[in-house]
Amino acid sequence: MSRRKEIAVKKYNITSDNIKDYMNNYEFDFPLVIDDKAGLDYMDEETKAIPHNSCLYKKKSKTRCVKLEITSFRGVSWGAMHYYGKLIADGIDFQCLDNPSTITSNWEAEKKNPLYQWHYDFELRRPATSEEIERDPDRWYGYGPGQFTASFDTKEEIIALAKECFKMRFKGEWELWVEDCTMAKTTIYQIEL
Repeated sequence: MSRRKEIAVKKYNITSDNIKDYMNNYEFDFPLVIDDKAGLDYMDEETKAIPHNSCLYKKKSKTRCVKLEITSFRGVSWGAMHYYGKLIADGIDFQCLDNPSTITSNWEAEKKNPLYQWHYDFELRRPATSEEIERDPDRWYGYGPGQFTASFDTKEEIIALAKECFKMRFKGEWELWVEDCTMAKTTIYQIEL
């Protein structure tokens, strides 16, 4: 008989005031709520916006997608023990008006509005605890309790945080998928909320 170790998933107090700390984007200031029509209002004399294809081969619907990408250096880097998560939401593609089967780039559009790009990336982060800093001061050198880090102890912890952030930030017809890149073969699956 095998005993399964119970994993305690940390709970975070995410609010509209602090969600940007948990979902960090270093380049753009995205709106607090991103609806399923985000960016689709773009049009110029040569192109119009259409939903970006997330390229998840298992995804059958036309609904826009937020992908949770889980990575790690475990097994690759000496002593690595953490996991990392990034939410990547479908943005828009730029369809040529004179040839609708052609998709082009538009580097100027994202300067006008952060929603006018192919995807919206958010690094998931959590506050470091005093217990983990005391347990491994070399690893946490320079961190204080409550300072945000991108490292997580378990994949389950990342998935739980991703679900909370997804529910709070993405409104309308969005799907949440996981791409677990920590395995020998990348695993892709949808999370039912």
